[in-house]
Amino acid sequence: MNDVSSSFFAIRRAIADFRLARKVEPNATILPQEVFLPVGHRGVLDMRRQLVVGERGMGKSFWTHALSNEDVRDKLAAYYRFPELKSTEVIIGFNGSDRRQRLAPTVDDLAEIRQLPNFKPDLVWKALLLRMAEDKLGKKFDTMADTITLLDQQPSRYSEALSQLDDHLTVNRRNLLIVFDALDRLAMDWSTIRELTRALLRLAIGLQSFRSIRAKIFMRVDMFSDREIFRFQDSSKIKNDHVSLMWQAEELYGLVLFEILRDHDGEAALKRLAAQTETLPALPINGEDSRLHVNEQRRLVHALAGEFMGSNKKRGLVYTWVPLHLSDAANTCSPRTFLTAWNVAAERVPAPTDHAIDHLGLLDGVRSASRSRLNELYEDYEWIRPSLEALQRQFVPMSRDQLFQLWNDHRVMQAIAASTHGEVSKTPAGLTDSPEFEALLQAMKAVAVMDERSNGKINVPDIYRVEAGILRKGGVAVPKRS
Repeated sequence: MNDVSSSFFAIRRAIADFRLARKVEPNATILPQEVFLPVGHRGVLDMRRQLVVGERGMGKSFWTHALSNEDVRDKLAAYYRFPELKSTEVIIGFNGSDRRQRLAPTVDDLAEIRQLPNFKPDLVWKALLLRMAEDKLGKKFDTMADTITLLDQQPSRYSEALSQLDDHLTVNRRNLLIVFDALDRLAMDWSTIRELTRALLRLAIGLQSFRSIRAKIFMRVDMFSDREIFRFQDSSKIKNDHVSLMWQAEELYGLVLFEILRDHDGEAALKRLAAQTETLPALPINGEDSRLHVNEQRRLVHALAGEFMGSNKKRGLVYTWVPLHLSDAANTCSPRTFLTAWNVAAERVPAPTDHAIDHLGLLDGVRSASRSRLNELYEDYEWIRPSLEALQRQFVPMSRDQLFQLWNDHRVMQAIAASTHGEVSKTPAGLTDSPEFEALLQAMKAVAVMDERSNGKINVPDIYRVEAGILRKGGVAVPKRS
């Protein structure tokens, strides 16, 4: 085996060994060497911007727990030029955990708190911050229930304690950031989820009057699209300044290269290939995004996987074709989906001899990634399954009337009610308000499973269409079922 072949073999093996974690679980530990630093995510780490919106798999929970690691914060502070992160302590305010934590309420804690006679959504979060403030000031703090009772009787205790803590932090040139994630687990019904989320957003706006205390709230796209959640005075102060957590194509490719570099043999082989192709600037050394060198990155990707998705350019360029066919209706692709496609491509046999992977492997990878991504979506949004199953073997784009007729013929509304077992939180918020096909379409568009074109036709992107068995002329072929 010559040097070139051995390099491709090592790179292919590194890609096949990608560690594809299903998701970042509550209370996970993120280490500095695991962190890739996309340039486009700088706003996520800006303490002044308190609301981050992203779909599943885009990195909400990753950043939630990465921020909790002091070593990671130091790395982020240097790379993203936010020196204040080095002097910031991060506390988890809520992350959907079932495991009891010292300060943050668990899912069960919130369920018990809601049974209190003096339960008020605003008091829940104020009680949490009051307990955190007293802890930081070295004082004994009460249980959440007792603190809520105290605040109900003495509302001023909140501002007094937070002001004292803010003064203490400012004098010592320190900051406190409270991070909230997994808001869909706040309760089992949309009415309560909305109330608690509205109260949390109001609290975050109120924190803007302090100098050294901020909240960082990670929210799903469908919740951000729910108008009821933002139906309160001054909601624009946080909504208009939100950060959209997205991945550009060059950031996704940077992540692939970063993961190869994390493998010992893969690192040496990739550096040899980059030197041979004069693309060394494309390598994300230490996880630092190399998107400023897109031309070199494109050449390196083509050296890894070939230039075309076939024998010539009519089939498309690998560099642009792969992210395009893995993107949802909002033109975004999750990093896990992208890595899955490359991981599967590296396992295809026979392996190419002149590249690490080839277009045939990537075609397999896209189909596999479609299956994985759709299953992820079904886990979060059970109502999507009957909505898409009604379109099997039908061609998209299709007219709105045709879509609604298919939904009617397949009794989709009844199927949604049956699949969610009457649990209101498992249906779209808008659908609980107005159980009509128009509301369902808007919900599908909110989570980027469908989009409406300028001519009024409804489309389903390949990342969901392929595995759902929906047809499109000229698109990636739907696999035949045995």
